[in-house]
Amino acid sequence: MDRSGFIGALVSVEFLAGASKEGLRRLAATSELRELRRGGTLFLEGDPADRFYVVLEGWIKVYKGQPSGDRQVVLHLEGPGSPIAEVAIFLDEPRYPASAEAATPARVLAVPKLAFFDLLGNEPHVARGALMYMARRQRTLIRLLAKLTFQDVLERLVDYLLERLQEEGQGFELPTNADLAALIGTVPEIVSRKLWQLYREGLIELDGRRVTVTEPAYLLAKFAPRRR
Repeated sequence: MDRSGFIGALVSVEFLAGASKEGLRRLAATSELRELRRGGTLFLEGDPADRFYVVLEGWIKVYKGQPSGDRQVVLHLEGPGSPIAEVAIFLDEPRYPASAEAATPARVLAVPKLAFFDLLGNEPHVARGALMYMARRQRTLIRLLAKLTFQDVLERLVDYLLERLQEEGQGFELPTNADLAALIGTVPEIVSRKLWQLYREGLIELDGRRVTVTEPAYLLAKFAPRRR
């Protein structure tokens, strides 16, 4: 991918879409392409947050893990066009507060913090857009905390399936049971049992990792009062 391709990738980020051509050109000139195998580390919790990333291809998961490495909670799973660690670079002592790795083979664009700050200083409307985006991100994390606190595993799984259905339509592909367990705050064995329960009750169909939600209205009606 050449620098013009970098500009196209940057424009795909919601809060950069309104940036000037010259601003995007300067930002692209300092950015670097990184390619990751599945399971490859993008950054670790505590690393200096000297850049943020834009996903070009594949999926990146951002997670918090126990020191023992036995459990992790996925904070978000990001695909093409999504930024990663855009909040961390604004911290007083900027270090990544979570870790990130490739959930699939992936390509990302690494955008230096200082170059991004220059763009924000020259184009205040981009800064406003970034603040609005970060506020929505905070709201998403608060909702995740509420789910982990107030919903049981089946409710969190159904919530996840309904959200994916709304975003992508029928036939979306599930992550591995391990990644799905981390996303909804449980363990792979329980994910397997709950998926089988929904399948056995005729509420979903499975074709490998592809899912069809056969009774979305029923699931929505049953779990809507408890969704937060």
